[in-house]
Amino acid sequence: MRYTSLVEVYEDLAETPATLEKRSRLSILFESADPPLLKMLVRLVRGKVFAPWESVEIGVSSALATKAIARSTGIDSDTLEGWWRQEGDLGSAAAKAVNKRVQRTFDSKPLTVTRVYHTIRETADYTGAGSQQRQINTIAGLISDATAKEAQYVVRTIAGSMRIGVGEGLIRDALASAFATESQADIEAVQSAYDVTNDFSIIADRLISDGIEGLSALDIQLFRPVKPMLAQKAESIPSAHTDLQNGSGQTLAEIKYDGVRAKIHVDGESQRVFTRRLTEITAQFPDVISAVNSHITADKCIIEAEIVGYDPDTGDPVTFQKLSRRIKRKHNVAEMTSQIPVSVYLFDILYLDGQSMLDAPLSRRCHVLESIVDSSPPDIDRAQSLQTNSVDQLKSFYADAVASGHEGIMLKNLDQPYQPGSRVGYQRKVKPMMEPLDLVVTRAKWSEGRKSEYLGRPYLGCRGTDGTFYEVGRMHTGFTDAELAEFHSQIEPLITEVDGREADVRPEVVIEVEYEEIQQSSKYDSGYALRFPRFKQLRPDLDASQIDSLHRIEQLYESQE
Repeated sequence: MRYTSLVEVYEDLAETPATLEKRSRLSILFESADPPLLKMLVRLVRGKVFAPWESVEIGVSSALATKAIARSTGIDSDTLEGWWRQEGDLGSAAAKAVNKRVQRTFDSKPLTVTRVYHTIRETADYTGAGSQQRQINTIAGLISDATAKEAQYVVRTIAGSMRIGVGEGLIRDALASAFATESQADIEAVQSAYDVTNDFSIIADRLISDGIEGLSALDIQLFRPVKPMLAQKAESIPSAHTDLQNGSGQTLAEIKYDGVRAKIHVDGESQRVFTRRLTEITAQFPDVISAVNSHITADKCIIEAEIVGYDPDTGDPVTFQKLSRRIKRKHNVAEMTSQIPVSVYLFDILYLDGQSMLDAPLSRRCHVLESIVDSSPPDIDRAQSLQTNSVDQLKSFYADAVASGHEGIMLKNLDQPYQPGSRVGYQRKVKPMMEPLDLVVTRAKWSEGRKSEYLGRPYLGCRGTDGTFYEVGRMHTGFTDAELAEFHSQIEPLITEVDGREADVRPEVVIEVEYEEIQQSSKYDSGYALRFPRFKQLRPDLDASQIDSLHRIEQLYESQE
């Protein structure tokens, strides 16, 4: 398939606001593709060439992409930077550069989808001395052979920002339409397969070979992480107990730790650790691997845990903000491990010795988990828990958890299975009211005075039921100089458009925000505004789909009355 044909689809999708029309266009694209091509297309339409759980990144920064554009077109980098700021999109700047290029390759070959896909994947394998120059040369080779529109989408794919309005749900529905009847059952079959694979490429391959019926054979497997089952916020402990109690009237309560939620995969001598965003952090936590090696008796399993940092002198838990320094650490890991040791608190098991446990009730999963753990605090232990039918005991358990410096408690239904990636009502989180909110940055303004070169005044968005982000205020204060520099470094590559001193950004950076109260406001499209929002910490462990909802904002507002 010529890449220009795919670019035409991209353009159609970008210009089509209606979801049903987008789905129809994608369905036609998927249905007409041969098997190898389809496996690429379901990733490419979202600007991806790797599965979310693959421990690989394209690795071509915006700066390197700019150099590649300059090399292939002869347009100097300063001019490109100006176009980039003007357009708010490096892909559009690339298209402009190709249209105005001062040098051309006379032996150019038309781009194909296969060539673009594999060439971009190839850049991730470049390591060592000269690897950046190889990346520049490789991407420049694609742009040299590209038309203006092709260059635009090559660069957007590298940047991971397609701007064509295609999300996971749209791909799911389009695949169901292309390979089945598009009934609700077929859509649910595709969704269930995605829940356990997190890769539409795998699903596409199975649909081609075995049809919609073949998806039921897909299941959780080692070293392919699944998204966590998410919890709703409890209105109160008594109401949560009423909703969650099992047939015997009992509810399971567990400490809600302020750490990194992780899936730990064990296959004999091989172990790997993944975050809730499916990012691998095995290298950053050798102490977790050591604890698992010594104290997990199962040969093959996938266990879920909270990795919690603690002060080596006092034994008190440290904040997630301090622990997150370990997640980012690439060098001197041993030094950081001694400075911020961790405890591993296990609370679920999803797989054991070749068998999925997702459909097993929580009571069974807890029993199996406890049977394979040789607890050894503070290195590794079963999460502190209580199984009871007494609301008073639950309230006491909650008070003790908060007094000990933890976030609160989790309440869970012992009869229910594990549903990856969903808020299905099987569990609730109980935290103090006026709790910090996890919000996504939708826009940002450059700071003033000595910090004027930094984007430091972010607009904050919550999540609507339709996937839209609704703003709830703008943060003015709370950054230290180091935090401001870190925030700017994460936000700047996400700029999509600049208007004076304000920039729109792709909603990817999640921050935890403190505030005094929530007010009604016509200034923001949510209808609410946080009063005096303050930065608490960056949340690299969360993505935009996991932030607090507009419904939660409404609940908190009403609770203030």
